[in-house]
Amino acid sequence: MMAVPRSKNAYLYLAFQVLIGLLLMVYIVVCRLEVDEILSLIAKTRITYFALAALSYFTLDAVLSYRLFYLLQEIGYGVGYLRVLVSHLGGMLIGDVTPGRSGYFLTPVFLKRIGGVRASDAMACIFAPQGLEFLLKVGGALAAIIYLIVKVKITHLTSLTLWVAISLLVLLGGLMLGVAWLDESYTGRLFGRIPVLKRFNEQFLTFKGSSIRIRKNIKIIVALYMVGWIISGLQWYLIGRAIDLSVTYLEFFLLHPLLTTLMFLPATPAGLGIMESGTVIALSLLGISPTTGFTFALLVRANILLTDAVGITAFIHTPLDLEK
Repeated sequence: MMAVPRSKNAYLYLAFQVLIGLLLMVYIVVCRLEVDEILSLIAKTRITYFALAALSYFTLDAVLSYRLFYLLQEIGYGVGYLRVLVSHLGGMLIGDVTPGRSGYFLTPVFLKRIGGVRASDAMACIFAPQGLEFLLKVGGALAAIIYLIVKVKITHLTSLTLWVAISLLVLLGGLMLGVAWLDESYTGRLFGRIPVLKRFNEQFLTFKGSSIRIRKNIKIIVALYMVGWIISGLQWYLIGRAIDLSVTYLEFFLLHPLLTTLMFLPATPAGLGIMESGTVIALSLLGISPTTGFTFALLVRANILLTDAVGITAFIHTPLDLEK
């Protein structure tokens, strides 16, 4: 039998993951919720608040792309902020439809084409900060769990699911920071022992060099993450106001890192169905009906997708003069 090309296998696997996510969504809606009530809530959504939430999310994109812009400046690139923003939005758009939001790591492809940034340098400015962001998310998720434990009773299954997600983030974040910021004598030996990766040794050394150069900027990375967290909480609060949810800003602020960790689980594209399920459970603990909680989760995902859709501009092949 002729082997199926690897690319076809990848597409089939992605299609399978999309199917899993869609089936989860259908199961939640058909078997657990009132479809008419969901449609009614969506129809009654106050557009002004929804639009303000989208503006908040775009502000978050602006902050994250500034972090990338700042780090690129630190390692010697003079690429303009607008080109970094467009590249970032392109990566976010792909991340919205790929398992574990892994598509964001294609941002260096856009930066190379749009801004003339070497891919390994761009990846260095993304990889380590993303690992640190995962660890900071863990701190936020732990705060949310403590808040929920104090406020309400959490079932054993819910608690176990949350701890598994947090453990995966700690492992992934720690691994990413280790690869990026540990001394080359450690990571170089490990990298060299993997036959498939040996041929990328030169690119890896370039990546390591750039990663270590941005290590001194850890304070600005953390500060910008905290600003982004505040903005993310505002986005969720505004979406909640759009459908009259009786949830405070503080509660959304704490729940955001906890629930968005579910989007990084690679079982479905951007945690499709998984994040929605987690949101329903978390909001139900705060006295919100499952139908309303699911509607909120749908509006959050729609808000993200509609805003990140601006990233389609990154796919337009327009000749650009590189900035010096």
